[in-house]
Amino acid sequence: MMGPMHLWHYELASPLGPLRAAFDGRGRLHELALEGLDPRKTSPLPPKEQREAKRFLDLQLEAYLAGRLRTFTVPLDPQGTLAELRVWDALLAIPYGKVEPMGAFAARMRMEPEAAAAICAANPIAVLIPAHRVPREGEGPVAAALRALEAGHGWKLP
Repeated sequence: MMGPMHLWHYELASPLGPLRAAFDGRGRLHELALEGLDPRKTSPLPPKEQREAKRFLDLQLEAYLAGRLRTFTVPLDPQGTLAELRVWDALLAIPYGKVEPMGAFAARMRMEPEAAAAICAANPIAVLIPAHRVPREGEGPVAAALRALEAGHGWKLP
């Protein structure tokens, strides 16, 4: 049996505001949250692979928010239930700039809209898993700003 996975945590200063990222030992992104670093999640100095993975994420986010990148290639490894992973995979398949109404998305997933919306809201990797492409009630202003960016209106901090 494997022990707990070690994650390296970073705070990113980005045009989105402070972000918290967590990478595993193979440089795969496990979490990207629209908030600053949680002081309880400090890490020792990460190995070179994680520093390079963090720099790659910085560059991709910067290019995306500048309108120069449509598809992220940062390796992702979100952790969740089979239903969550199925929904997050479906979100990844929605093309850049497209918006799918929650009702249609939930029907495609063969789920109740409330369940699909809850899983979208629980998305552990903000922006890269594009839950913003399925608008939902109660979402924050960043989702609308990301949809506007993808519609060609540029990035504006909400």
